[in-house]
Amino acid sequence: MKSIVNFIRDSYYGGGTDVYKAYGENLHYYDVNSLYPYAMLKPMPHNLKYTKLIDLTKRSLASFFGFALVEVNCPLNMLRPVLPFHKEGKTIYPVGNWSGVYFSEELKAVEKLGYEIRLIKGFEFTQANLFESYINHFYEIKKNSIGVERNMAKLQLNNLYGYFGRKQVGLTTLNVNNNELNKILLTRVVKSLTPINDNYTTVLTYSNINYLMLEKLNNQFHSIGSNKHYIMSNVAIASAVTAYARIVMIPLKLDSDTLYTDTDSIFTSKPIDGDSLGAELGQLKDELNGQVVKEAYF
Repeated sequence: MKSIVNFIRDSYYGGGTDVYKAYGENLHYYDVNSLYPYAMLKPMPHNLKYTKLIDLTKRSLASFFGFALVEVNCPLNMLRPVLPFHKEGKTIYPVGNWSGVYFSEELKAVEKLGYEIRLIKGFEFTQANLFESYINHFYEIKKNSIGVERNMAKLQLNNLYGYFGRKQVGLTTLNVNNNELNKILLTRVVKSLTPINDNYTTVLTYSNINYLMLEKLNNQFHSIGSNKHYIMSNVAIASAVTAYARIVMIPLKLDSDTLYTDTDSIFTSKPIDGDSLGAELGQLKDELNGQVVKEAYF
């Protein structure tokens, strides 16, 4: 799993960027109902078809489901590019040419808009509807209840996705005798120190460390407590959910009346009506209940 995690998280940039600016008056503000739970209704990466990276240079995008390193070409005249890229700690939406690792379904969605995609290598998965009954069950409770029951159902919906995206490095809190403190500092990656009294200090330290951290240590690493401290997460599922959520937002981003979009919300110059509005998963709700934003810069 370590190689899959690193593959999905790595990408390389080579395109150009510009800055988006917009101004509007009397704007409407809408939010997608439970966007991430809605995205979790889609087919998820389940089992690896192969245990190593496979060559995809002769494969078509339509035949592939998984995560791939690709070469991307976005037309320079595309007014609203929608395929993100992580550059120097920030998410940008470039035009031009670059290479990166993406979920296949997001690539299929942007290919229809004029992006050119060339597959290089990747991890291929089977598909499974893992969360459909779970999401539908708790959304019905959320939609038809109030107070504590509604809030608990909302937490069940919103928190599940986050578990799959957790870092695989855990933290342990220890109360250490100050006579032993130097040993801890020499052999552990310490996040914080909080003195308790003249004799003891509370140490927040990593309980398990990935191999990239180990390479940076100058001294021998010593485990504290169990050496089987595993973090239950799945970067493939977390990445697929975020990609599906971005796919849902693409039509809203491309709408000429949209001035700005966030993770799950939009500001638009015209009111939205019809089937797009409602209380169901994936539908839009008016966050201002008929009121408008008088003036806004983005």
